[in-house]
Amino acid sequence: MQLAVAAVMFVGSAYKGAQKKKLKEKEAQAYIEARDRRMAAATREAAEARREKEFMYSRALASSGKQSGKTSEPGIATLLADLNAEGEYHVMSRIWAGQNEAEGLAFRAEAARREGEAAYMSGLINGVTSAVSSYYGMGGSQGLTTQDQMSRGLDAAKAERLEMGQVWSSKAKAWVPKIPSARVDFQGRPITY
Repeated sequence: MQLAVAAVMFVGSAYKGAQKKKLKEKEAQAYIEARDRRMAAATREAAEARREKEFMYSRALASSGKQSGKTSEPGIATLLADLNAEGEYHVMSRIWAGQNEAEGLAFRAEAARREGEAAYMSGLINGVTSAVSSYYGMGGSQGLTTQDQMSRGLDAAKAERLEMGQVWSSKAKAWVPKIPSARVDFQGRPITY
C-alpha cells in the first residue's frame, strides 16, 4: 500500500514536469518560427530598399544628364555617390534590424527550451521527494518508531540516544542534545523575564 502511494506520487509529479516541458518546447518552436518569419521580412525589406536606392540613383543620374549634359562633373559625381551611400545605409539598416529582432527571438526560444528542461527535472525531483516522504511518512521500512527499532534488533544505542532526546548532527558528525524551543542563555539555563 505504502509503495503504491509513493509510486502514484512520483508518477504524478513526473507527468506534470513532462507536460510543462512539452508546453515550453511548443513555445520555443513558435519563437523559432517567428525568428524565421522576421528574417524573411527583413530580407524583403532590404530588397525593397535596394530597389528604391537603385531607382533614385538612376533618376538622379538621368536628371543630371538632362540638365547639364554632363554626369561626370565633380559636384554631380559627389552628389550621386552620397545618394548611393545613403541608399546602401538604408538597405543595411533594414537587414541589421531584422537580424537583431531575429536574434532576440532565438534567445527567447532557447530560454523557453531551458525552462522546459528545468521544469522536467523539477518534476522528477519533486516526484522522488514526494514518493520518499509519503513512503516514510506512512511507516515505510525506515519510518520506524523507537520501539519498532528495539523490537527488530536494530542498533540499541541509537534508539537509546533518540529516546534521551539526542539527535544526530551531520554538521558536527556527532550526537548532540536536542535544543529546546524555549529561550536559554549561553549555559543552557532558561531565560525568565
